[in-house]
Amino acid sequence: MKYRSSVLAVIAAVLAIVLHFSGCTSQSTQPSNQSNVTAVPKVKQQNQNSGQQANSTAKIHNFKFEPANLKIHVGETIQFINSDEEPHTVTAQDGSFDSKAIDKDEAWIYTFTKTGKNPYICAIHPFMKGTVTVMPKGGKNET
Repeated sequence: MKYRSSVLAVIAAVLAIVLHFSGCTSQSTQPSNQSNVTAVPKVKQQNQNSGQQANSTAKIHNFKFEPANLKIHVGETIQFINSDEEPHTVTAQDGSFDSKAIDKDEAWIYTFTKTGKNPYICAIHPFMKGTVTVMPKGGKNET
């Protein structure tokens, strides 16, 4: 019985020390410089034409591509920005492009070099679908 009470006393002392030091962390109590302003997304990957400005933007939000259907011309670039908490991909159904995982507040840029329809999905969440229709240069965007 004496041994058991000694063990309990040691456990209680260890818990008291742990609780004491858990309150003494190195976290700053200074106010945060963060604001409600949306940060510029970090571009995770780019294909050819590194540094090129995007002609269009598709937002990934609420497990959807917005807009789901985009029309652009050959040589134009789309920036895909993930604003969901979960990672997503932009993956062509024919395998011609794949962003790999794009985390929250990251972006991926892709330049389309061939005309035609380019259906794509999120490889992580295949119910997420979109299409990029690429038209010849100089053609009108049709809705």
